[in-house]
Amino acid sequence: MISDYFQVVSQGDGLHLLSRLDIDLSDLQQKFPSIIGALPLPNDNCGSYKPDNLIVSLPNRELRAEGDHATMAIAGKVDIWSCFENPVPNTAIVWKTRRVMGINVPYPTLKTWPGNPFKNKTASQPFEATLPIYFRKISDTSLGIVTGTPSVKLKGQYVFITNGILSLAKIDINEEARKALSKAIAPNDLIKSIPEEFLAMNPTIVDATFYAKDGLLFARVNASAVIPPAKITEWITLMMTKPTPAPLP
Repeated sequence: MISDYFQVVSQGDGLHLLSRLDIDLSDLQQKFPSIIGALPLPNDNCGSYKPDNLIVSLPNRELRAEGDHATMAIAGKVDIWSCFENPVPNTAIVWKTRRVMGINVPYPTLKTWPGNPFKNKTASQPFEATLPIYFRKISDTSLGIVTGTPSVKLKGQYVFITNGILSLAKIDINEEARKALSKAIAPNDLIKSIPEEFLAMNPTIVDATFYAKDGLLFARVNASAVIPPAKITEWITLMMTKPTPAPLP
């Protein structure tokens, strides 16, 4: 759901039309666990013969509003598995048949294939991590999403496993989360939600923030445009006929 508010104010260079666009992102909050759950985290405990195959699980995934930003909160664990080649192959007797003087005669053959590898879980480290997410003004007409510094809380004894957990798993969770949210929120599509009459005045973005309302995540985009002299009467009339808007910050 998108709500827009307008206000006419007088400034040094003429009358300005201020716009505030409030966007309900609670649906994104509900979908966030599946968005992060789709990240290609390592899950093969014997992906190669080496002592440190990683398995990463993220059962807890949440997106919440905190002040002027959103926070990705995840919790899970990293397991390290050693995996080594088995020098002894698996073998089995396979019976085949061949025709001898018009009769099917069975005969044994030996089938071999690589032996089951030696696998062992050598360590496991639970962790919790939070990642702040902000809007960034790229230009007067475009927005982006950036991530702040992650905070990682280790809950087990194997601290070395999760020093840098958000990239240790051979995937940059910071960047993947940023890309996923940029696609889900599409910051510049938010701007397109502003009425065409306002866009026609070539507004500039003042700022954009996340905020919480009753525990739900919202986004707010503030923009401003100089009202062309020919449009002043039209816009003042329009503002007088609209319901009284909420005060703009």
